[in-house]
Amino acid sequence: MHLVMEDIYCSGVTFIRNFDSANLAKVELVPYDISVLSNTGSHSSASTRIIPEIPDFEFNIWTTPDCGGTEFENGNRTWFYFGLRANDSSLLIKLNIVDLNKQAKMYSQGMTPVYKVVPSRNGWDRIRDKPTYANEDEIFTLSFRYRTPDNPLP
Repeated sequence: MHLVMEDIYCSGVTFIRNFDSANLAKVELVPYDISVLSNTGSHSSASTRIIPEIPDFEFNIWTTPDCGGTEFENGNRTWFYFGLRANDSSLLIKLNIVDLNKQAKMYSQGMTPVYKVVPSRNGWDRIRDKPTYANEDEIFTLSFRYRTPDNPLP
């Protein structure tokens, strides 16, 4: 029996997990580090410095184990599948998928997450920017940025 879980609401963003095969377990808002945002470096020139676009929101996300809630549940966390809806359009959201199986080789060879905007688009698209990943204290985290559509759903 597969358990259908309620959506998660966090900082004006709805994380949708109430559909078949969704495996989102937990979401946490990552607070901004003001010192990082204000640190411009003492020896750099504003004309040569590239300032990365700061996301409007950053979230840490955990998935359920593969086949979670079934007799086939195991300790792996190989994939992720969930929906996202924002109250505002054109938000830049950074997602950190925490505690996945170590899949650095796959992402180093060009694999990227895909997304689908429903109901306005039929196909899947790859995220725009190359994802990043880290393996700290034996915890593999995949990070990527996503911009919400210009026409959010009500």
